[in-house]
Amino acid sequence: MAASSNIWQLVQSLTQQEKLFFRRDFSRSTGNGHDPLYLQVFDLLNKQQEYDESKLIQQLSPALNAKNISYTKNYLTEQLFKALLVLHATEDIDAGLYQQLSLVRILRNKNLHKMALKIWQSSLKQARQYENYAMIQLLKEEYRKLQLYYNPKATQQDLLNDYDEAIISVEEYAKLLEMQELHFQALLLRRKAHFRQTKEDQGTIKNMLQQPILDAPIVNRSFLYKHYYHMTKATLHYLQHNAESYVHAYVNIHNWQAAPDRIGYDPENYIEVLYVFYYTAVLAKDYQHVIDVMEHPANKRINGASHIAYFEAIKHLALNRIYNKLADYYKVEALVKGMKKMMLQWEQYVNEDIQRTLNLSLGIACFVLRDYDDAYHYIKNALLLFDNNSRTEHYSFAHLFLLVICFEKKDNYLFELQYKSTYSYFYRHETPLPFEKAIIHALNKAYHTGNFKGLQQQFNQLSDTLKLTANDPVQQQVFTIFNFPVWIESKLNRVPYKEWVVRKVKEGLQESKTAS
Repeated sequence: MAASSNIWQLVQSLTQQEKLFFRRDFSRSTGNGHDPLYLQVFDLLNKQQEYDESKLIQQLSPALNAKNISYTKNYLTEQLFKALLVLHATEDIDAGLYQQLSLVRILRNKNLHKMALKIWQSSLKQARQYENYAMIQLLKEEYRKLQLYYNPKATQQDLLNDYDEAIISVEEYAKLLEMQELHFQALLLRRKAHFRQTKEDQGTIKNMLQQPILDAPIVNRSFLYKHYYHMTKATLHYLQHNAESYVHAYVNIHNWQAAPDRIGYDPENYIEVLYVFYYTAVLAKDYQHVIDVMEHPANKRINGASHIAYFEAIKHLALNRIYNKLADYYKVEALVKGMKKMMLQWEQYVNEDIQRTLNLSLGIACFVLRDYDDAYHYIKNALLLFDNNSRTEHYSFAHLFLLVICFEKKDNYLFELQYKSTYSYFYRHETPLPFEKAIIHALNKAYHTGNFKGLQQQFNQLSDTLKLTANDPVQQQVFTIFNFPVWIESKLNRVPYKEWVVRKVKEGLQESKTAS
C-alpha cells in the first residue's frame, strides 16, 4: 500500500473509543459552526473502504486541493498521535512514568522541590517494580539534580542511601543487557528455522550455549534477568532438539503466570514465553501441560487487540496440534471452525510467520478431517507467505504435504501438476533428503499403479526406507508435524487416516497401562 495512504490506515485502526475521544474531547472547533478542514478529512477517511485521495479532494473542494492536501494530512496525523498519547497515558505504565519524569523536571525548575521529590519517589518505586532500568537511570539523574539544589548539605552517602534499594547492581545490569543480546540472537535463529539449520547456524547455537553468562547460576532478584536467562537457554536447546529446553521453558512460564501484573505490563514478552513453552512441551511430549498453560486464568491479563490476537492465534495453534496428537478429533473439529472464523481478524495483527503457521495448522487439521479441498487451500496459502529468511523447513514440508493432499483428492490433473511442482522444488532449489526423495517417488508410482496391489508394493517399500532413515533429525522433526508413516499404514490397511490414528492412540494408551 502506498505511503500516501498511511493516514487512512491510521484512521481505520482506531477503536470507537479512540475516534470518540479525538472528535469530542481532543479536537478544537473553529467556533463558526464548521469543523476545521483536518476534521472533515478525518470524517471522510473514516468512511472510505479503500483510500481514494482524488475523491477526498473532490468532496472537500475548493478548501482541500492538490497543494494543501499533504499539509492537511500531516497535521491530522500529528493531532491523532497527540490524542492517542493523551488517551493511553493512563493505560501505558511506561508512558505514565515518562510524564511523571517530565513533571519532576518542571516542578524542580519552579523550585517546588518537596512536591518534585514526592513524585520522584512514587515514580522510582513503580519503575523498580517493573524493572524499567532505562527509566530508573533517568530518574536517578533527576534525583541528583534535585538534591544539588534542594539539599546542598547532603553528603555523597546520603545520595547513595536514597536509592540504594536497586534490584540489581550496575555490573548486573550490564550482564542483563548482554543476556538480552543473546536472547535476541537466539530469537532470530529460531525464526529462521526450528530445524534444518545450516552448519553455520548450528555452530553459532553451540557457541552461544558455551557463553560463560549462560553457565553462571542466577544469583540476583531480577525477574527480567531470570526471564532472559531461561528464554535464551530454552530457545537454544530447543533448536538443538534437546529436552533440556523444556526445563527452562517450564520454569519461565510458571514465573510469569505467578506474576500476572507482569503479563499486563509486558504482554509481548509473555506471548513469546507461551510460544516457546508450547514448542518445547511438544518436544518433551507433555501435552496436557500445554492445555493447562493455555487455559490459565493469568492469560486474561493480556490486553489490547493486537496482543489478544497474537495470544489467541498461538493458543489455537497449540491446542490444534495437541488435540491432533491426542486424537481428540471432536475438539479438533470445533477448533478448526473457530480458527476459520477468526483468521481474517488475526491477519490484521499477527506477522507473516504466525499467519503461515496458522495456514499450515489448518491445512493439516482439514486433511485429517478429510476436507481435502480446504486442506489444499490453506497449505497453498501458507506457501504464498514464505520468504527466504524464515522457517525454510516449513516450505519444504508444504511442498511434500501438498502432494499427499493431491494423492487423496484423486484429481489426475491436480496430482500431475503438484508432482511437477514438488519435484521441481526439491531438485532445483535444494537436494532432497533420502526420506523426501523416497516419499516423492513412492507417491508418484503408487498413484499411477491403478490398483491396490501396486500401491501396497510401493508403500511397503517406502515404509522400509523410512525405517532405515529414521535417525535423520530432519525426518524426525517433519514427522512430528505430520505423521507420514502412520498415514502410509492407514493406506496399506485401507482405513481412513483419522480412524487409524484413533486406533494407534488407543493401542498406545493400552500398552502404557499394561506396562505400568
